[in-house]
Amino acid sequence: MDDDRLPPPRMVHRAMGRGSAWERIGVGVLDKSGKSIDFQDFDSRAYALIYVLRGRGTYLLPDGRQWALHPGDCFQRLPGVRHTTLLDPTSRWLEAWVDLGPSLYHALMEMQVLRREPLVWHWGLSSARIARFTSLLAELDGARERDLPDLCVRCQALVVEARHGADQHSGVDDPVEQVCRLLSDEATTRLNLQAFCQRERLDYEHVRKEFRQRLGVSPGQYRIRRRMERACALLHTTSKSISAIADTLGYQSAYEFSAQFRQWMGVPPSQYRER
Repeated sequence: MDDDRLPPPRMVHRAMGRGSAWERIGVGVLDKSGKSIDFQDFDSRAYALIYVLRGRGTYLLPDGRQWALHPGDCFQRLPGVRHTTLLDPTSRWLEAWVDLGPSLYHALMEMQVLRREPLVWHWGLSSARIARFTSLLAELDGARERDLPDLCVRCQALVVEARHGADQHSGVDDPVEQVCRLLSDEATTRLNLQAFCQRERLDYEHVRKEFRQRLGVSPGQYRIRRRMERACALLHTTSKSISAIADTLGYQSAYEFSAQFRQWMGVPPSQYRER
């Protein structure tokens, strides 16, 4: 999506009821260009749904699970669930989000309107969906107190609509996008791109050519880049040994991993961790 069709950064929170400052609703658009660590080992008091409008990142849990983040993805910040979000500082990250206070969150969880899983899913990027966020943002900014209950319901409805997308098959029609997601999600294994194209009835040579034209690297180089991003995240947020990280990422040895890491990052893994 062209930048001139993306909304400008802005955010609004409004208090709901007489509880703590966290009992609120909020809507916003945030530009986090140049930022590499968004939240680290973070446990939010409020619920947040984040819709990625631009950029790339990684969502990590303390148990080692991680998801690559792309435009059109949604992810949740759940109270009581510690997580880390790392951003590619060169990707000019832009996000839209909705916040719901703890009482609203727990009520919706109790009614099973919200669920903990999945934490990350692909909703698809569309102007109409972006407009839902920006419209709510504008109305919340100028709302009178008597308007807040209706806006609260509409904030919840937007969250539920986005969450509904997690329960549907969001087949990405763009072959290059499919390959990007596969290479990201399967960065620790070797994807047979030719077999994938044959299975999906795609022209293998056309997909390879289109991939390089649009991303500037081959599928193999893209896979290594995603591996390096995961390696940086593990070095930065865990105390795993270099050998353990190499094993997690599917390398044959710590030596092979360290050599490729140094080639791509300019320093060995141990020195990167010290920084």
